[in-house]
Amino acid sequence: MAFPKHAVIITAAGSSERFNTTSQLGVKKEYLSLDGHTVLYRSVAPFLEVPQCAVILVTYPEGMEDQCAVALEDVFQQNFLPVVLVKGGKNRQESVFNALKMLAAMDLDIEYVAIHDGARCFVKPELVIRTLATATVFGGAVPALPATDALKIINDNGMITHHINRTHAVGVQTPQVFRYPQILEAHQKAASTAATYVDDTEIYTDYGQPVGICEGDRGNRKITFIEDIPDAENQIQAYLQSLEEGKRSSQAARALHQAMDEVRKEQQES
Repeated sequence: MAFPKHAVIITAAGSSERFNTTSQLGVKKEYLSLDGHTVLYRSVAPFLEVPQCAVILVTYPEGMEDQCAVALEDVFQQNFLPVVLVKGGKNRQESVFNALKMLAAMDLDIEYVAIHDGARCFVKPELVIRTLATATVFGGAVPALPATDALKIINDNGMITHHINRTHAVGVQTPQVFRYPQILEAHQKAASTAATYVDDTEIYTDYGQPVGICEGDRGNRKITFIEDIPDAENQIQAYLQSLEEGKRSSQAARALHQAMDEVRKEQQES
C-alpha cells in the first residue's frame, strides 16, 4: 500500500496516579526505564520507522518539559523527523486537543493523525502500519482484541447490576488513527460541551465519523501499575534524588550569578 502522510501525537501528560498509588512518590512512569531505555522513548521510537510521518508531538505535564525532553533520550538528535513538545491540559482529552491545535498551526500536508499512549511502550511498527491501513478504509481505526473475561456492570456499592454479552465486546489499544482534519473538528465540537470522553474513538464516533478495528497485539500492553516495571521503586528513589541534586545545583548557580552581578554593580558604581 502507499503510506498516507500522517502526524503522530504521543500522550504523556497524565499524572500516573494508578502507578504511584503504592509509593505515593509522584514520579511519571513514562520517565522510568525498561531494559535500558525509558518507557517514553520506547513508545515513540517505533513511529520513527513508519514512512510518511511528518511530525511527532509529545505532550507533557505543566512544569515538566525538561524532564520530558530528557526522557526522550536521543530522539531529538535524529535529523529526519521533527519532534515537538506540547504542554498538556487537565486531562487526556484536553492534552490531545492542545496537540491538535499545535498541529493545525503548523499547516502540514497530512491526511491522518495517529494518537498513542506514552505508556504503551511495546508497540511495534507493524501494528502502526496495520492501523493506518485500516484507517484508509474507514476514516478512523483502532487495534482491538476480543474480550476474554466475563464482563459485568456494577453499581456504586460494588454489586453487579448487568451482565454484558461479550460476543461483540472488544478491548481497544493505541495507536488510534483518524482522518485529518476530521479529528480536529470532532475535538473542537467536544471541547464546546461539558462531556468528557474516555478516548479519541469515542469523540470521533460521537460526532458522526466511523471507526473500524484491526487486529491488536497482546504484547502491546500499557504500563499502568508500579509492578509493571522491575525495580521501579529503586528507580524512583534515584530519580527523585537526581531531581533534588539538580535543584540544589541550579539554586547554587543562581546564587553565584547574583553575587557576581552585585560585585560588577559595585565595581561600576565605584
